[in-house]
Amino acid sequence: MWKKALILPIIKPGLEGSYEVSKFRPISLLDIGGKVLEKIMINRINHHLYSKGYMNENRYGFRPHKNTIDAAMVIKNFVEQGLARGEVIAIVSLDVQGAFDAAWWPGILKELRESKCPKNIYELVKSYFNQRSAVMATNTHRIEKDISRGCPQGSCSGPGLWNLQYNSLLQINIWIELNWWLSQMI
Repeated sequence: MWKKALILPIIKPGLEGSYEVSKFRPISLLDIGGKVLEKIMINRINHHLYSKGYMNENRYGFRPHKNTIDAAMVIKNFVEQGLARGEVIAIVSLDVQGAFDAAWWPGILKELRESKCPKNIYELVKSYFNQRSAVMATNTHRIEKDISRGCPQGSCSGPGLWNLQYNSLLQINIWIELNWWLSQMI
């Protein structure tokens, strides 16, 4: 029961009249025992990652003591300093559609291995991903599907696991890549 989510489709505000399936936000109702396990698991993972300094400091979402205002201030200061030096500023924003639904479990496990996560926590996460399913039922129909990726909407661990998966993306030194690309154009 801990690995089975009951899906409750909630209509997103303003999309009530739409016939698109994307008008629904699938909230996962999880067993209380599973939620407790998730909370303990993600707290242990985060303790390991932050105590080892593994998580990139340029990640602001779902982080303790960081928020979107901090991110906006970093961008503001970067732009002001660049403009003061007469530089051209380009900002790229990434919005991953369905990010929680697409969380790739092998990538999360890879990040845990690379962070030298203790074996007991790694094995717990590996087991957590194993044999998961989701159920959606109406008055007349019931659909159950095995799950092989993603983090349930409404889970305790989803944001932390998502941060872990995308941590390596923030390790890329974009300035070196951009300078190389610009030098090829000149």
